[in-house]
Amino acid sequence: MDLPDAGSPFEKLPSELIFSIFDYLELKSLKAVSLTCHRLEQMFADYSARRFVVRIREKRKSYAFFPPLIEIADKVEAATKLLNRTKRCYRRVHLDVQYQPTADSIEHMQAVLDKLFAVRLMQQLTVLKLDLPAGPEKLAVQLSDAVSMLDTLQELAISYEQSDNQSRFSQLYIVNRSLHKLVLNCVWPGRINCPNMQSLEVLAYIDVWYMIGEQYALHGDAEPYWKLKHLRELVMATRLWYCPLNHYLQKTESYKGVFCQQLTQLKKLRLFHSCTVTDKVLKAICESCVHLEHLSFTLMYISNPDSFRYISNLTNLRQLSIETYIKGLSFAGVRLPHLKTLLLGNVNIDWPSLAKVESIEWLMIKLNVSQVVPACDLFAGHMRRLRLLWIKFDIDIQHERYREIFAALSNLPALETLTLQNVLRLDCLKEMVPIPRLTRLVVCDILPRCISVSPADVAKRVPKVDRIEVPWINKFNKDMKLRFGCNADFFH
Repeated sequence: MDLPDAGSPFEKLPSELIFSIFDYLELKSLKAVSLTCHRLEQMFADYSARRFVVRIREKRKSYAFFPPLIEIADKVEAATKLLNRTKRCYRRVHLDVQYQPTADSIEHMQAVLDKLFAVRLMQQLTVLKLDLPAGPEKLAVQLSDAVSMLDTLQELAISYEQSDNQSRFSQLYIVNRSLHKLVLNCVWPGRINCPNMQSLEVLAYIDVWYMIGEQYALHGDAEPYWKLKHLRELVMATRLWYCPLNHYLQKTESYKGVFCQQLTQLKKLRLFHSCTVTDKVLKAICESCVHLEHLSFTLMYISNPDSFRYISNLTNLRQLSIETYIKGLSFAGVRLPHLKTLLLGNVNIDWPSLAKVESIEWLMIKLNVSQVVPACDLFAGHMRRLRLLWIKFDIDIQHERYREIFAALSNLPALETLTLQNVLRLDCLKEMVPIPRLTRLVVCDILPRCISVSPADVAKRVPKVDRIEVPWINKFNKDMKLRFGCNADFFH
């Protein structure tokens, strides 16, 4: 008779599978698991080093307050000692060295950072986030050298949140062969040369789109400053202190179009805030970035509605998001065979033309009283593949119109998830009728917002649904931003 094997069943499981299980556990549960045996204790240590971030920063009450240099220096030196003696192979570090500047503070900070970057574990980082102090250009050469030596670095985020954030850091060179993703927050390096970089995110208070386009307009294929032609994902968020006028858009759209013409390998493009898309720019995107799968605009400003037909060139497009377009958006003549997700914010939709886009499975719309009838006509006879629908109601839609809307939704044969935002009153949900395949109902931001609403309150007023959620609106918007990759303002 064979005796059963001794020991824990986990001994036979591969490490990769156990790490996948760890992903579903909270920190408290992970700590409990680590106490069960030596192997799981060691695996938890390795997992923690990969998953969790070493934050080297001084606590402060707000980002408007910066502590004195001595406090920051003490934190960095303590972290240096910790990383020198730890057995854990930490891979993620957040280094915040923002402080109140003094006459000799830069020299002191340079000496402290030299010790930190000399630590062996710092050379093995995969993720590094830097929050720079005042006068960062004096640290530029030092940071450039440090980044170039990080042979396993995959993600780098550099942020500069001072009031003088219009300045460029011409001596900062981002040169790294292993880097996959770069995030720049109000930082304008003199050089970017990362041959394996797939993703670039840029937030600036200057027209960064125009300035990058100027490089290509003046130098062609040479790319003397930023080498970006190999990008697969680009996010640009420009917060200008003024609203771009017609003459400014006409002046800058040529350079912006030239930049778009270089991005022939791009698969995801997201243009937020003041990154306005004109007719000429849209044409350049659709003719050059033909591999795009995800496309997001904050503001589309095309004077000729027929220009939107250029988007038919993007035959691989799977997600399209447009936050604002004040003219009528028509899908007449548009062919997007693989489009699955369509998110429309403050957009005046030509509803009959939208019926022609039969591939849509996820749809977000903002509905006002003038759009109720055409929207109901759309839902009553089309959108046969729609599985998720998110409706943000305008406050001018009265109670009796909800009956009409819900009646139309009952004709959607594939609808599984329905999200309702800005519902006029809780009792408006009493007008809801059964929807054949609906299993999840999300209701958020019920008016008036001063009242507290629970899933049980909703359940009393609607037909039976397996899952009812009433999330906090800010958390819900954040979750949607992560899911769809849109600007945070899109969901407000």
